Amino acid sequence: MRAIPLSMLIENLVPDMPSATASLEHEHDDYDALVAFHGIERERLVLIHPGSHQSAPAWPAERYADVADQLAADGWQIAIVGDAPEPERTAGVLGAMQTAALFLAGAVGPRTLPRLIADARLLLSDDAAAPSPVAKARALGTPHIVLAEHPRDTDSAAIIARARAELSGTRDAHPGRPFTLHMPAEHDAL
Repeated sequence: MRAIPLSMLIENLVPDMPSATASLEHEHDDYDALVAFHGIERERLVLIHPGSHQSAPAWPAERYADVADQLAADGWQIAIVGDAPEPERTAGVLGAMQTAALFLAGAVGPRTLPRLIADARLLLSDDAAAPSPVAKARALGTPHIVLAEHPRDTDSAAIIARARAELSGTRDAHPGRPFTLHMPAEHDAL
């Protein structure tokens, strides 16, 4: 007797139901499109999630911006993520920053967020409540810093030092290198 794959049985029983393979391919396509559209560089991506499930967030936007600016100066690509309903927190961080960052708040769907977190080299978040990206980071093994787990008066220098330590321990991750203009010498042309 010849075995029939389960996916064929499901398709025959429920012909209009999209196959699991098609759904997975669509998810990969969505994520790849997000990466391409925003220019996400997976090998140097640091996610900032300033949203909080607490009534009083652990950190103000200015401190997030300070950490993000320092890590961006080190060459890491900063992406700010969060829910669309909390623009004052996410946009506040971007507005307080002195360097450029990707603003992905509201642009990352629930199916693509885990892949983004898995690709990130570090996640900095306000709290670790169940629906928070920190729960996904913990499950995926992505290094993360939860600000609510630090004393409220922790300054940004301490978090920057911790972030740099976390980033130095990630395998195959590297910050970007400063742009240099290479003028070929005569021997390079040969």
